[in-house]
Amino acid sequence: MEHKAQKKIAVFFTHGVSLELWEKRGMFSREIKFYEALAHEVGEISFFTYGRHDDRYSSQLDPHIRIFPKRLPVPNLLYGILLPFLHWRELSRVHLIRIHQGAGAIPALIAHWVWNKPLIVRAGFQWYLFASGQHASHAKLWLISLIEQLTYRSAQFIIHTTQQDADFVVKRYQIDVNKLHVIPNWVDTDLFKPLNIEKQPRSVCFVGRFEEQKNVQVLIAAMKDTEGTLILYGDGSLKRKLEELAPALHVNAQFRGPIANEELPAALNACEIFVLPSLYEGNPKVLLEAMACGLPVIGTNVAGIREVIHDNENGILCEPHQESIHQALQTLLNDRASHQRLGSAARKTILAHASLLNTVQLEGTLLDSTQV
Repeated sequence: MEHKAQKKIAVFFTHGVSLELWEKRGMFSREIKFYEALAHEVGEISFFTYGRHDDRYSSQLDPHIRIFPKRLPVPNLLYGILLPFLHWRELSRVHLIRIHQGAGAIPALIAHWVWNKPLIVRAGFQWYLFASGQHASHAKLWLISLIEQLTYRSAQFIIHTTQQDADFVVKRYQIDVNKLHVIPNWVDTDLFKPLNIEKQPRSVCFVGRFEEQKNVQVLIAAMKDTEGTLILYGDGSLKRKLEELAPALHVNAQFRGPIANEELPAALNACEIFVLPSLYEGNPKVLLEAMACGLPVIGTNVAGIREVIHDNENGILCEPHQESIHQALQTLLNDRASHQRLGSAARKTILAHASLLNTVQLEGTLLDSTQV
């Protein structure tokens, strides 16, 4: 795809997030791959992060990406307000301002107001809906709503990963529908693909954070009496509780800790089934990655998952409670004939709608059309 002019884009990280944190969570290579591909499409990208030593990653990045780390040892909230002024010179030179997630809006809004540069809002998940699901206080929800309203009204374009999130924004904040663009999360389908790896018999894989949203305790309970092995990659505040729950229920569960994204394809391919039992989601990348690997997948019939899985076509949908998850697990564990059919359909879904190339081209076209 040819572009009329190369642009300099400022990318504001989510509040408190750094490249170091991306690395610790095993998502560094995945996130960087997208931005490197986008930079080659549209021009130069500058990262404004909350890591004091993030500049040490410069040698690992494409020359089209520059890093501007946290410059002062102050609380992140204060730094976010100061950030546009501390990086005054660089921000005065960019053409576009892009938010990586809604929670990074405050410094981006300030920069937009000061320099009158076009603002592009990208939301991998709908912040207000997630906060509601986490039972945030009325005061916090009010503040999030205020920030989102200011951000969406200031934006030239808004990118959401699902139509449901886009519809919510239009309805709640009375935003012009023409501002909204749905671009799903992406998968590197050259990395995440079926591999010739021996699978562990009757193995069920989960990858994610051990937090209430992910509903892992119910998944463990649902594994009881399945004669399957649950393999879990991740970490979180509920880890110890989950490690105690599994043996108490006589569930064979293996907690293997966090895993780097580049190691995940082999881990997924070594399992027979992938399950995501969440109470709510945005556009879950790990589900897309498991589908790209050709695994038969089980997901709960909740926002963010039901937009991806079509029941009994490219996976199985179930309700987010023990009995329903248990039944879905038993169905796949005992009906091996469906593995190939559902797994093949799952990969075709990703190739058609969520490849890295497709996502980069969609956003590249959008950024090209932005008035600067």
